[in-house]
Amino acid sequence: MMWSEKHRPKKIEQMVGNEKARLDALKWLTGWVSGSKPLLLIGPPGTGKTTLVNALARQFDYDLVEMNASDTRNKDVLQERIAPLFQNVGIFGRKIMLFLDEVDGISGREDSGGLDTLVDLMKEPTIPVVMAANEKSTKIKDLAKVCKSVEFSPVPPRLLMLFLDHVLKSEGAKLGPGDRISIVNNSGGDIRSMLNSAQSRAAGYATASNKDVVDVDIADAINGYFSTTDMQQAMQLLTKADASFSDPRYEGMTAEARRKDMIAALFSSIVSSHVGHEDLAAMLDVLSRADMMVGRAGRMRQWRLFRHVTRMIATGLYEKSRQKGIKYSQYAMPWPVMGPIFARSQSTRKILAELAPAVHMSKSACGSLVLPYFVRIMIDRNVDPVEFAVDNFHDESVGESLAKVMEKAKK
Repeated sequence: MMWSEKHRPKKIEQMVGNEKARLDALKWLTGWVSGSKPLLLIGPPGTGKTTLVNALARQFDYDLVEMNASDTRNKDVLQERIAPLFQNVGIFGRKIMLFLDEVDGISGREDSGGLDTLVDLMKEPTIPVVMAANEKSTKIKDLAKVCKSVEFSPVPPRLLMLFLDHVLKSEGAKLGPGDRISIVNNSGGDIRSMLNSAQSRAAGYATASNKDVVDVDIADAINGYFSTTDMQQAMQLLTKADASFSDPRYEGMTAEARRKDMIAALFSSIVSSHVGHEDLAAMLDVLSRADMMVGRAGRMRQWRLFRHVTRMIATGLYEKSRQKGIKYSQYAMPWPVMGPIFARSQSTRKILAELAPAVHMSKSACGSLVLPYFVRIMIDRNVDPVEFAVDNFHDESVGESLAKVMEKAKK
């Protein structure tokens, strides 16, 4: 388990740093009445904002409803999810507290009135509402006007060192003075970053320059996972992977985001390797169950479930994947299939750049729906591709690419 979660304070008095901010939040909640201004916590990651909210809810007996505001941008979605909370009580009649994280991520043209709607909802809330933002910016100035703002600062090195020594003692781990000083200084006042670095260093992950290793590239992590013969090391590699549990069913993903999607990366690596049918089925069953948990966590906004997914995957795949020669692959098909696709994309790129605008289509749609017939017409009518390209696109290199595509089509 990650130290940053295992040693997360359960009570307000157990927290480190930001004493005034904690006291202000405590006074706000003890004096809260219906219609009171929401609390807006502003500060960099890892300074204790989320920890404080969880501690307040636990110590004052609230049911905590957590939402990530940057994933709840739309006006209608905000109304649908937040407004009903203002008319309900929690399970068994307990009080409800709403926590909206990353409200600074709700600003932008795609929000469709999301920020204005949030401001209106927060004018007279009937339950305690706490929001968190990473920085005080013009994006949320209108929201800040209807809130009580409390600012968090990076935790001082002296307090970080004390907390680090406490965690190391609890874990039975030892780090030299130089390592501890380096970890504290490089954390920048971020407790979570400090503990991640300390756990990584204690597990033996350190570069020759003694720089903290917090994230392992997704490719290196997956290759290391499938090659190691030590279960604990395998777990550490997936835990430290520069990856996430994004769910493409709920948001668009860039190529880089897809590359760093943990389940997608493991899936493509497994199916593009030479694995027997029984082992393949068993491993895909593990990924399927993990994918369902990710989807459920996304729908229910239960972000803490994600920390269990890595353990589920690491332990579930381990036995069936040893000595199978599985290597990282970004693409869910073997290279003998993928190679020709890459080659074709290189030769058709210039053609589609000219042809797609001419037929008023995207390049991907043009490549699928128009180019095959276009090439067949060129072949059947015995059209010279270079002359055609010069006459229509004023670019001889497009004709050379077209000639290659035509030659492959003839074969």
